[in-house]
Amino acid sequence: MVKRTVLGLVCAAALAVAAPVQAQENATVTLTSGEQVSGQLVDLNASGYTVRVNGQDRQIPPSQVAAIDFGGGVDWSKYNGSPVVVLRNGQTVNGQLDDIGGTSPLRLTVKTANGNQDYTSSDVAEIIMSRPANTNAVATTGQVAPNGNTFTVNGNQDWTATGITVTKGQRLTFSASGQVQISPDANDTASVDGARSGRLAPRAAMPRIPAGALIGRIGNTPFAIGSRTTVTAPATGQLFLGINDDGFSDNQGSFQVTVNVGGR
Repeated sequence: MVKRTVLGLVCAAALAVAAPVQAQENATVTLTSGEQVSGQLVDLNASGYTVRVNGQDRQIPPSQVAAIDFGGGVDWSKYNGSPVVVLRNGQTVNGQLDDIGGTSPLRLTVKTANGNQDYTSSDVAEIIMSRPANTNAVATTGQVAPNGNTFTVNGNQDWTATGITVTKGQRLTFSASGQVQISPDANDTASVDGARSGRLAPRAAMPRIPAGALIGRIGNTPFAIGSRTTVTAPATGQLFLGINDDGFSDNQGSFQVTVNVGGR
């Protein structure tokens, strides 16, 4: 009995070693609806993209994916109506993402007019397939973005793309209102300044400010907005708006946010 048990453990260990390691790389997937899904990009197959969010796999059909960002924010000015891969060195490749493999970095196979080409996720900044409905106001880096753009920031998603690209030091002016419920408890509500109870969310993007507060992100740099009317852009990149929380599926409500971008 002991020998059989030991043999079984050895076989199980061997199978575990031999089992293929799933590809995974941190990425933010922008859906055609404008929703942002941040997690680990795991796979691409006939059913679509698999993104692992907080340990749970989410399957997203290819027709619902507008862009995949590997960390720097999507520059929608690079999109000219056809799928494009933007490399970190600034080069662009016209083509459609066809396969994902490897581990970290991922191997990204792109189908181009000249055949398939392989890149790694370390080479690629973003892949743009289409333009979401809420990116109609796009400015290239260094320009002043169109003013008076109003966005709905839903409580049940982490980030909302604005399509506005700003440079570090620019003045951002916000006007925000609304209320979100940030848990199944109907009394657990938040204004743009955060939870009315003052509670925190330890695993949120900004764990030291109240849960549910209105926040922004440029690249990988989050910053507080709340009821503040003016903020100096802390980095260069696309502006995202979000809810400061560590779980979104049970949230309700939204904020309405108007953004104006000025000079330095």
